[in-house]
Amino acid sequence: MRFELMWPWVLLLAVALAVTWHLVRRHRARVAERRDRPAGLRDAELICVESQFRSKSRWPIVARVDRAYRLPNGLVVLVELKTRSTAAVRASDVIQLSAQRVAVEDELRVKVSDEAFVIFPGRHSAPPTSRAVRLMSREQIEAVAARHRRLINGLDRPQWPDSEHVCHGCGQRAACGAAGEGLAGAVRRR
Repeated sequence: MRFELMWPWVLLLAVALAVTWHLVRRHRARVAERRDRPAGLRDAELICVESQFRSKSRWPIVARVDRAYRLPNGLVVLVELKTRSTAAVRASDVIQLSAQRVAVEDELRVKVSDEAFVIFPGRHSAPPTSRAVRLMSREQIEAVAARHRRLINGLDRPQWPDSEHVCHGCGQRAACGAAGEGLAGAVRRR
């Protein structure tokens, strides 16, 4: 058979293989996502992935949600994916998820659970680790946002952490400059 007659069949075979490969990868990703969920979310419906929401308050909160699931009873549960090596939940994780709850409730007009999950990657092919966290109330989040605004506007002074270790990972460390070093010295002497 001549090549001119074979090339449409070769092209069709290549397209069929590419489509099959794509479908298999998508199926494996869905199976892995369901397998890696916390046990309480096994029967839940995944309703959003990497989606942005905005609250309707006077000072809007814009939040990017890693994952949100709807339980059979209609309650929405938030999940935050972290890439850090230690499976320890930080206060900033709880604040982040709580702000996400305010934004999701306002934009979607749904009830979001008081409990959310933080998922950490497994190491060396181990399954991921999930930690349940209790979210802050809307009032607490609004108070955090108000304090943030006061700090930005120079109406409040920052409170320095009890441990200098906290400063090492802070994104505002460079902005603290000499004032931060002077105040951090007081923390070191405690």
